[in-house]
Amino acid sequence: MIVALMVDPDDSPDFPGNTAEVMGRPLAAYPLLAAKGSDHVRRLYVQTASPSLARVAAQYGAVNLTPPANERDSPLSEEALIAHAYAQIAADLKAEGTAPELVVLLFANTGAVSSTLIDEGVTALLDDPSLDSAVTVSCYDRWTPRRAFRESPEGRLTPYASCVPDAGPAWFPDWGAVVARPRFLEALTAASTSLSYLGKAVRPLKQAGGGPVDRL
Repeated sequence: MIVALMVDPDDSPDFPGNTAEVMGRPLAAYPLLAAKGSDHVRRLYVQTASPSLARVAAQYGAVNLTPPANERDSPLSEEALIAHAYAQIAADLKAEGTAPELVVLLFANTGAVSSTLIDEGVTALLDDPSLDSAVTVSCYDRWTPRRAFRESPEGRLTPYASCVPDAGPAWFPDWGAVVARPRFLEALTAASTSLSYLGKAVRPLKQAGGGPVDRL
């Protein structure tokens, strides 16, 4: 079964991205709408401790999952959230005699995603077993490492990294959607490095202007 999982990072102290409203709808409704409109996704899961977000999830028929306990002052990493949620999803489907074939990862504070992009990613992974994942990306050339600087011990700016000038457009994962294979989610732990669930053979799902809403 192909399922979608929306996690609730809520990692910004400056803006309630997980409960904000955009054009009359909660921001979190948009990724759920995209998943419901997919030709492939058969079940929605939402992991959140927010009562308001849980109500949004219920409106779209999503199964609510309990997030992991957090005994730290800082927010849990998305890898920790996904690992905890995936274990619950696998157990839920196992009880029904089935298992996740692919998992579409969504984020409550990122509304820029469409059913078309989700289906493009799912189809790519179904057609090409060599792919590990597909991820929505946006081109942000102004934020490439070759335009960045670091502060030297002398208090001066020096180039952050050497980069080939004609390296081409810089595509950044924008947290719209990730279509992932279960084996990479099974391997996740709270200590996993960022985006390790992508694997190595990653297909881009290109869009414009995507990204989480983290700031006013």
